[in-house]
Amino acid sequence: MKRGLALLIIFILLPSLQGRGWGVGLLYAQINTERMMDIGRNALYFDDYALSIQYFNQVIAAKPYLHEPYFYRALAKFYLEDYTGAERDCSQAIRINPYYPNTYEVRGLSRINLNKFAEAAADYAVATEVQPQNKAAWHNWVLCNIELDSLQRADSIASVLIHKWPRHADGYAMKSQIRLAQQDTVSAEAWVDSALIADRYHVPSLSMKSSLLMHRQQWTDADTLLTEAIRLQPRNVQNHVQRALARYHQTNLRGAMADYDFAIDLDPTNFVGHYNRGLLRAQVGEDNAAIEDFDFILRIDPDDVMALYNRAELLMETGDYRGAIRDYTALIKIYPNFLQGYQRRAQARRQIGDIRGAQRDEEHIIREQVAHRYGYASKASRTATTRKKSEVNLDEYQKLVVDDEEEKQYESEYRGKIQNRDTELRLLPPLSVPDYQLVIVPSDTARAAFTQGLEHLLVEEYEPAIAVLTVAIDHAPNFAEAYYNRAYALMKTRKIQAAIDDLTDAIRLRPRFSQAFFNRGIILIQNGRSADAIPDLSMAGELGIYEAYSIIKHNTPKK
Repeated sequence: MKRGLALLIIFILLPSLQGRGWGVGLLYAQINTERMMDIGRNALYFDDYALSIQYFNQVIAAKPYLHEPYFYRALAKFYLEDYTGAERDCSQAIRINPYYPNTYEVRGLSRINLNKFAEAAADYAVATEVQPQNKAAWHNWVLCNIELDSLQRADSIASVLIHKWPRHADGYAMKSQIRLAQQDTVSAEAWVDSALIADRYHVPSLSMKSSLLMHRQQWTDADTLLTEAIRLQPRNVQNHVQRALARYHQTNLRGAMADYDFAIDLDPTNFVGHYNRGLLRAQVGEDNAAIEDFDFILRIDPDDVMALYNRAELLMETGDYRGAIRDYTALIKIYPNFLQGYQRRAQARRQIGDIRGAQRDEEHIIREQVAHRYGYASKASRTATTRKKSEVNLDEYQKLVVDDEEEKQYESEYRGKIQNRDTELRLLPPLSVPDYQLVIVPSDTARAAFTQGLEHLLVEEYEPAIAVLTVAIDHAPNFAEAYYNRAYALMKTRKIQAAIDDLTDAIRLRPRFSQAFFNRGIILIQNGRSADAIPDLSMAGELGIYEAYSIIKHNTPKK
């Protein structure tokens, strides 16, 4: 996503609430739908999103022709980070009532989080047409077009936004962002200056201006602007990382390290913070602490060869020659022509008495020198230069990195609690006799086979369970619970596709079979198909298995 511009989030104003009842056991034909809507909105207002969904479910079942319960259920799912479910509900609400702009906004936000920027842009186009004074919709429409590299379109929409709201600093900042994408830094700086005229305390523009100053190596001025931005937003990780870089170039290593420390406290997984702090720690002689930073990077990204090389060099410095040999060997496996790796591994091998291994490495270097008529590269010096994070040149392993990846711009603050729980990816258990007795089963043979299959499942006898549950299905082809239980046994015996097929049949027979949706989603995630699993888990959550929302949050493919 694009750096420094904040997404404008809509806030739905809920009507005054009169109902205070919480019972959900009424039959659909008897419920007071207005009261259920009020209770659902009340639960939504107080952040109990999963409960609110259950009330909106009742209204939808009783009056499926109303658009409002679909919209509010979509909003609850959005706050639970179930963007697939939110998009689906918004689409249904729009089919019922295509003239309600908030629905397009929520669907647009959901699609942004699903990386469907073209579809989101189309939603914002409609939202701005239906409600021309909706500033948030215009704002997000610009950003969607920037994501799509439709820069001229984004520029024209931003012009309308600025015309309508001349004091909207984000509009000018987006103009600056567009000019940067067009590599027109002069115009970009003029637009960001306009943003700061509109709002001198606009933190994204302060950050953007500082980046332009750093591009011209005006480190002191950039430091000043970033200090002001940090005063206004002390917990902005990116600004601490940027100021650390500006301080480094002013040889203020301790100040730079303090910024990296704070950034890592705020965001423990920050790659640039750990990598650059590791380098700075090495420069001031804190080799063991530097190794800890590179250990962390290699845990989250084992293929980062630059971090691997730095750790190898630090292990050599601290006398951990076996650890250094391990890392140099890993590097050589990736880059078999990297002669510096052979040379350093030879040195480490001599330190532990492996003379024969060292000689093999040295002989390899000589052969390569003769064959290619060049020597291995000399050790890179520590210089006050930087490189992009994505650049891989082992001669520059000791240079600080700048983050050249786009940040996650379209992010929202979620107030939910259920989706923040850590949840194991476990199948729900087989259904027991009381569960299946709720379903009409056409034969005693099928009932008996189902019961026998359940007994086998409870003692983990999966192959016999499959056999007798197959008998139940043969005698009762519409026996959804038998398919569900057989799928459990099939999964336990690693017959993955057969288990998915059985759950699909169970859902076909019982379209609101929540356990079947959940287990199919779990199986898909466990087999590397997270994107396919999310719709199933969304349905499971909608049908009352709240645990599904935690799994959606932790397994949604990242943008």
